[in-house]
Amino acid sequence: MKFSITPLLLLLTICSCTSQQAVTTSTQEDGSLILLNNSQEAEAVYITKNGNMGIGKKEPTDKLEVNGQIHAKSIKVDIKEWADTVFKDGYDLSRLREIETYIQKNGHLPEIPSAVEVEENGIELGAMNALLLKKIEELTLHLIDKEKQIDQLIKDVNSLKETIAPSETKDND
Repeated sequence: MKFSITPLLLLLTICSCTSQQAVTTSTQEDGSLILLNNSQEAEAVYITKNGNMGIGKKEPTDKLEVNGQIHAKSIKVDIKEWADTVFKDGYDLSRLREIETYIQKNGHLPEIPSAVEVEENGIELGAMNALLLKKIEELTLHLIDKEKQIDQLIKDVNSLKETIAPSETKDND
């Protein structure tokens, strides 16, 4: 089993510097590596033979799994599809009444996972950000449409006022 020495040394340095304790390492029968900075296995760093790393996760199935909170200044997520299709000609924007009916029936927005689905499966940050942007863009289109409708209604009301006002003046004479 090959491990890149630089990340391994960095990890060992971080573990020993932050804990002020010696770091214990052990290689398992399956070829995985465990880094312990104390006797609690739950806080160990595990590196599997296929290169997956778990922090507080004994058998990670992804490249990095963390059993706990992650604090970062920035996270970059690569994503292939973005929501700009909403502004293209021919986009099928759902009517607000259809969305209302969907919400009443399902308890969440169309295309957005339910709370149960999120609890069971989690969310992919990149995909969820793209989906939320899509919903914002759809809302923006609805607001633009509503503003146009309001402007037209104001013009219609003003026109009616002008039509009614002269006839009121004649009645008063």
